[in-house]
Amino acid sequence: MVTLFIPTRNRPEFLRRTLEYYARERFFGWLFIGDASTGEAAERNQATVKAFAHTLRILYRSCPGLSACAANEALIPSITTPYCAYLGDDDFLSVQGLEQCVAFLEGHPEYGAAHGMCVMFQTEHNRPYGPIGNVGYYPQAVVGAETGVGRLKEFFTDSQYTLLYSVHRAAVWQAMFRGLRALPGMQNSNVFKDELIAVGVSVIRGKVKQLNVLSLVHQVHEDSYRFPHVYDWLTDPAWFPSYQVFHGRLVEELVRQDGASIEEARAVIRDIFWPYLAAQVIKAWKTGATAGVAPGGSTLRRIARRLPGRAAARRSRSPAASWRTQSRRKRRRPRGAAPRPRTPRR
Repeated sequence: MVTLFIPTRNRPEFLRRTLEYYARERFFGWLFIGDASTGEAAERNQATVKAFAHTLRILYRSCPGLSACAANEALIPSITTPYCAYLGDDDFLSVQGLEQCVAFLEGHPEYGAAHGMCVMFQTEHNRPYGPIGNVGYYPQAVVGAETGVGRLKEFFTDSQYTLLYSVHRAAVWQAMFRGLRALPGMQNSNVFKDELIAVGVSVIRGKVKQLNVLSLVHQVHEDSYRFPHVYDWLTDPAWFPSYQVFHGRLVEELVRQDGASIEEARAVIRDIFWPYLAAQVIKAWKTGATAGVAPGGSTLRRIARRLPGRAAARRSRSPAASWRTQSRRKRRRPRGAAPRPRTPRR
């Protein structure tokens, strides 16, 4: 029922760990591996795939020079299942979570994608195996507006979290990655190519649901693929040509989904994307301006601090935590008030 797209590049130990997990879980879906590795890493990956060929359904394709989403596009013509999802070679999508997402989508045609809860972790030495040093919650996008315009606005203003790990309908998945190989950029250097176009198409085409089940276990480590700094992204020569493709695709999708005119769709994208871009620039500037104030801490904590909407996540804490915060605020003494008398200790 599900095809997992696994782009990988020069991380053979992580890929082997992923295949070991799905072999143990007797996963019966398809694993599509787009391998951009070179040299010895590519050879090790091929040997690993061969070792699991009799226990897992694997489609392996060498994708030299392709970024993650471009590798996904290269594999899309081979899809035979009704549902698809993205899986990093260093992550796990639980089999139980996948099954529940598929069951939900089967009964709710108005939704284009679904996912469960996600936890992120870090090993002490940033390797595939070893003692776990940190664990934290990793938010994913939830989008519920009734129109494509409403969902696009909701995503770019209120729910700027990851979306690619969600289980998608195959038709939506095919539309998300169409044409991405033609854009420049390798290893997440082009944010339009490896995130924004795909997620924009996804939310325009349908709602995104979060289920009360663990679906994603996401590892954070020093070799994680990361997007460039906002300044480097904006000043890259590929930025404006890639933006034009992003703009054109979303205009096309809004016209298709909502019946908007081209002029209306262009105005919507301008009104949505401009505040998003401004917020990214300001956030990056503030982060850079305060980078030397506090020690760096763990990779997990640094990434958690950069999560969009982190303040909103804090506001959505448990009722007990919110009550404790309110109680502390009530106990605070107003400015200028006389000190409270202290109760003598017995």
